[in-house]
Amino acid sequence: MSSTYRILCLSHDPALTFGEFDSPGEAEAAIRSGIDEHPRCDLLIGRYSYPLVEVGCPSSVGRDGATPDRHVVHSVTKWVDAVWLRILAAVHQSGTEQMRALTGESSLSCWQRDRLSRLRGELGLDVREDAS
Repeated sequence: MSSTYRILCLSHDPALTFGEFDSPGEAEAAIRSGIDEHPRCDLLIGRYSYPLVEVGCPSSVGRDGATPDRHVVHSVTKWVDAVWLRILAAVHQSGTEQMRALTGESSLSCWQRDRLSRLRGELGLDVREDAS
């Protein structure tokens, strides 16, 4: 089955989706070259085989106007399965301090609670505002 790639803007709540690309490379190139309507926004890439099946946190290398508050800087797009993000969102909501502490590890820093919350529509989540 073929996939479609769309850009997800997490600077909006909930996230906005736009663009349609045939490959992840095309979406990555669009982000690197800059998107006029979203010059300093927090942008991700969604892979859709309807529904959303994977999310990529793109490289920040060579990106003009990259957000100054971006938590993560990496040199390649980091892809994560949407099912895993749903599980991680449940961990964030668990209310268990030990479980939430696990999500603070650097390997998971692309997927903090606020980013997952903004993806709730695309992931089909009911994310509560405060689980503490």
